Amino acid sequence: MIRYLFDAANAITALGLILATTAIYFALIGRFEIGICFGLWALLADDADGMIAKSSPNRSALMAQLGGTLDGLLDLVYAAVFPAVLILSFNAFSVPALLAANCLILSGALRLSYFSTFGLDADGFGRGLPLNNNLFVLALLFVADHHLPVQGLGNLLIGAGFVLSVLHLSNFKFPGTGSALRLGNLTLAAAGSVALLTM
Repeated sequence: MIRYLFDAANAITALGLILATTAIYFALIGRFEIGICFGLWALLADDADGMIAKSSPNRSALMAQLGGTLDGLLDLVYAAVFPAVLILSFNAFSVPALLAANCLILSGALRLSYFSTFGLDADGFGRGLPLNNNLFVLALLFVADHHLPVQGLGNLLIGAGFVLSVLHLSNFKFPGTGSALRLGNLTLAAAGSVALLTM
């Protein structure tokens, strides 16, 4: 099994999983801003592995198939499990936070399973809000709370968990791939990281 990590794209995906796990660690010990930064860096690794995979023409079909499955697991961990853990930890593991966390993880797993089975629309668009936007929402809420303290940030996080869960499974169109989307992710992840680390 380990030999499948001797592939540039899969190695980047594995690095993304390490970053995502580190993000969960920081959320559990209450260092939420640092955790979000690690989540954003996992997002960048997720973008990078796809670009590397596409630029590797001699990659075997089996390597690509395993890489696709590994990539789906990375998506779930950094974009659904980590935000769920952060919401739980920030709210002292309350019942409403547990409900929001369950909704986030279930909607994330269902969304990823759907697109793994059916793929994007013929025009290259997906449906609903991609999971990686969870990280941008978390970053925005914590940066806003630092500069203009938000009353009841914990409740806002819980509410965001429920709203994002609905948006992930909605039917509106959203760009599924492309250089503009990757550039947007890079810009937002970099800006979010700088803002969180300089607070």
